[in-house]
Amino acid sequence: MSDKVPQSSEGGAPASKLGRAFRFVRRHPARILQVVFFSLLAIIVLQNVEPTSIDVLFWSFAGLPKLVLILLSMAVGAAAWALASRWLRG
Repeated sequence: MSDKVPQSSEGGAPASKLGRAFRFVRRHPARILQVVFFSLLAIIVLQNVEPTSIDVLFWSFAGLPKLVLILLSMAVGAAAWALASRWLRG
């Protein structure tokens, strides 16, 4: 049996787990960002499932989950941003 240490592709130094991790991150930055984004999204979803109520002018919405309120606010903000950017560009 031989006790060979894996060699890195750059030279004769042994390949470490940290070095392999850095190479993976360099090759797949979008994949890493997707994992981080969906992990944060899962945390937000799990922490905001309790119902809440909101009053808007003459309407009152009771029993609305906080997550729905957050997503609705994000959608309205994105639509406002898109309309404002189109209006400013001419």
